[in-house]
Amino acid sequence: MAARIGVVGAGWWATRAHLPAILANPDAELAAIADPIDDKRDRAVAAFGPERAYRSHTEMLDGESLDGVVIAVPHMAHYQVALDALEAGAHLMLEKPMVVEFDHAARLLTESADRGLEIVVGYPYHYNQQVLAVREWIASGEIGELLYVHSLFASIVWELFRGDVDLVADAVGFTITPTGTDTYGDPAVSGGGQAIVQITHSAALLLFMTGLEPVDVFAFMENKDLRVDLVDAMAVRFEGGCIGTIGSTGSTVRTQEELLEYRLYGTGGHILFDLAASQLGLYRADGSTEHNPAGPTVGARTYREAYPEDAPLNNLVDIVLGRDGNHSPPQLGAAVVGLLEAAYASARTGTRQAVPGNHKQKEAI
Repeated sequence: MAARIGVVGAGWWATRAHLPAILANPDAELAAIADPIDDKRDRAVAAFGPERAYRSHTEMLDGESLDGVVIAVPHMAHYQVALDALEAGAHLMLEKPMVVEFDHAARLLTESADRGLEIVVGYPYHYNQQVLAVREWIASGEIGELLYVHSLFASIVWELFRGDVDLVADAVGFTITPTGTDTYGDPAVSGGGQAIVQITHSAALLLFMTGLEPVDVFAFMENKDLRVDLVDAMAVRFEGGCIGTIGSTGSTVRTQEELLEYRLYGTGGHILFDLAASQLGLYRADGSTEHNPAGPTVGARTYREAYPEDAPLNNLVDIVLGRDGNHSPPQLGAAVVGLLEAAYASARTGTRQAVPGNHKQKEAI
């Protein structure tokens, strides 16, 4: 039995990551592609040869019997497409951010639970072997109770937010189809800038590794010459008393490497982790250390260094076939949506903001 998969959205990331992953997975079948833009849809059809192609996701859902649906559309469109696909009875691989508004995330959580369906949120970092080692170290108490956590994500997206997509073609790896000029820089399409596009990754990874639950946040954000935020700094208080900082900038120049680092301090030691450079160290209170542990990468048929792009899709296929659980669940995605919604409100008002949905989600994460 092969999992019948439909893909909504035939833009940059679908054609670079998800569609190739479907074809490479022997247990998956590319049943259909849907995209309202003729050129994008035609390019994807020519490159990947689905059984059928549609101009809208509703036509695809009405015309196909699908086990799973991959949703790779602009952020502001995530909610309605995801809701429609759940109502059609399909498991989802929903690109990050899960949605832009916490109320929408809560509705999808309820809908998926009521229907017995899974939503895999598109966070490839969570399948990385070093990430899984950090998660295990913290869960097993290797560094004791967490006191302070720090995350910094510096990325190469300033031109992408400006709409100068040709300038970042090599850096971000367009393959079949480039992204649209407004996809990331127009807040009506993207829902936001660096926080929505990049901190969604780094904050989700922080929560995934630590099990922490954010309670409230104070944030500063700067747009520079953009319509969306380029530079963000957040101070966060977590359930249980741990505090931390989450910072990010999209201003890394294209000639330099991106940075994604974590500094996690507890009562019994600390963890230093540079994910982009694959440098990981555990430093215990007794003076012992451990560095760069090896282990399996969950759900990835092709391991692309720190970021296994095919892993969320392969996880979806395994869920459909009943042979694995969800390694990037919607409870985690919803927690991040709540944190970012509160951060944007804080930056806008200059006040500390409570994170919506603070109701012990960490057990599900």
